[in-house]
Amino acid sequence: MARLTQVMKLGAADLASLEALFERDVTVGKREELVIHGSPFRSLCFVKDGYAIRYRVLRNGRRQILKLILPGDVIGFPVSFFDRSTYTVVALTEMTCTVCSLESYIRLCYEQPQFGLVLSWLAAQEAAGYAEHIVNIGRRRPIERLAHLLLELHERLSQVGRATETRFDLPFSQEIMADALGLSVPHLNRVMQQLRVQRLITTEARRIELTDATALQTLAQYEPLGLAPIDLPDRLR
Repeated sequence: MARLTQVMKLGAADLASLEALFERDVTVGKREELVIHGSPFRSLCFVKDGYAIRYRVLRNGRRQILKLILPGDVIGFPVSFFDRSTYTVVALTEMTCTVCSLESYIRLCYEQPQFGLVLSWLAAQEAAGYAEHIVNIGRRRPIERLAHLLLELHERLSQVGRATETRFDLPFSQEIMADALGLSVPHLNRVMQQLRVQRLITTEARRIELTDATALQTLAQYEPLGLAPIDLPDRLR
């Protein structure tokens, strides 16, 4: 819900209409698959708590993680608009999600068109995220990839109140991070050590401290984007 209100002001009536769509809160167990590659999926799941990954496994067994899913994210977009999924989503921890059917959300968009803009906004975010992921895997050096991912995670966790100005707890294992960055685990460890040696980060267990965020942003060529607010016509306010 918080993500939907970041760029569009929602009144009490709007929030009531949106909440009426939510069929239930569901608890998803650790290692449980929410979306299965090759199967249809027709729901929007708003993540309230917990972590997951969106990934694809090739025939040779190699895995590419497409997205690290955090609280505040939406599972089921854009896969719900296709006849079957081209990836899998699996929970890494126990998760709590609020669920509504895609059909219910589409009906709401017909009745209150401003909610259709939310889907456009989600699509813009997905496109921007995938663009950075392509640049990361295709052209950034390993140390730049890791620096960029750490900054991205810090920013996304900050948006949902799960990070301080310079510190956050890394919710993902080394294996997950390596598969997200297209690296081996030993290579990831060496790159993490490079960031520590250069005093760009410090680590304690899974806690990450961005000791020189400015230098880290320069290294990663990190350029956070702010979403422009949606200015609704008076008749839709």
